Amino acid sequence: MAGIKIKSTYKVKGSTLIEVVISMVIIVVIFTIAMGIYANILRSSLSVKKYQAQETLNKLMNQSEKSPKTMNQTFNLNDFQISRKISPYRNHTNLLEIHLAAFNQNKEKLAEIRKVIYEP
Repeated sequence: MAGIKIKSTYKVKGSTLIEVVISMVIIVVIFTIAMGIYANILRSSLSVKKYQAQETLNKLMNQSEKSPKTMNQTFNLNDFQISRKISPYRNHTNLLEIHLAAFNQNKEKLAEIRKVIYEP
């Protein structure tokens, strides 16, 4: 029994080296395109910090509209450095421009809001 050889009656088809290389190149190209699209989506989407900064500025804008007494001020609020500037709008005596900007710890601007209000 040890010397008996088994004959196979069928052939197994295999891929050539060129076919394997071409399929690997196609897979790499598709992966590269997918990673580029994913990186663009991540870069263009707003982060949670930007949403928080925008919401903080909206709340501050509502407060600033009610009492626009402070002209220029920089302070820290909710892990953001807030810059508030209130100035006359284009030399009109009754119009004020309120400019709010939120920065992170690295001094990168996360959100900005401007509004012109009427002050009788």
